[in-house]
Amino acid sequence: MTEGNIGGGAGPSTVKSALWLADYVGSMMAAGAGATYFFHYMPSPDHPGFLMIDQNYNLKGYPPQYLATQLITKEWVQPIDAPHRQFRASSDVKDAAGTVLVTAYAVERPDKQWSVMLVNRDQHNDHAVKVVFAGPDTKQDRYFSGPVDCITFGSNEYQWHQEGAGGHADPDGPLSKSTVKSGAETFYRLPQASITVLRGSVASATAQDGH
Repeated sequence: MTEGNIGGGAGPSTVKSALWLADYVGSMMAAGAGATYFFHYMPSPDHPGFLMIDQNYNLKGYPPQYLATQLITKEWVQPIDAPHRQFRASSDVKDAAGTVLVTAYAVERPDKQWSVMLVNRDQHNDHAVKVVFAGPDTKQDRYFSGPVDCITFGSNEYQWHQEGAGGHADPDGPLSKSTVKSGAETFYRLPQASITVLRGSVASATAQDGH
């Protein structure tokens, strides 16, 4: 796949291209790809590409895919040269027609943290989800336990304001970051049209109860 910068209806006016990029990278790596490369990094005033610049090539802002890339490469995965283990993940959040509204991509990072990237494709509604890790060896489900980092980029962090043939974004990032105390019964809120990374330690429900 080349020219992913035009994927998903790319352009500065919508975060849809950011959601598309997260789904593309997550699903491609889950299918066994070893690497991905972004094309292209050469913006011009008429073709923003990865950055928005003016006629003098001064930076004006960051398009949605740039901010999504920060989330994918610095928050979902660990930004070091070391192997990650990605596991199959699925979601039962669907609309009336059976279309999956929330997709999930799970990795175990070199720092031993579990990191789940959740893409809420729903352009109009938030969703609250519970995250369960199936235990193939113990046959016991596991859950995030203790503090979990929540990092989000979506329509709340990026809004485009049209001005004639151009416009500007306000807000234009940054990523939204918070920490929540988690357990087996925790539901995580996914804002409409957003990518959220949940990152932390995982334990069985009995371990969380101290048994």
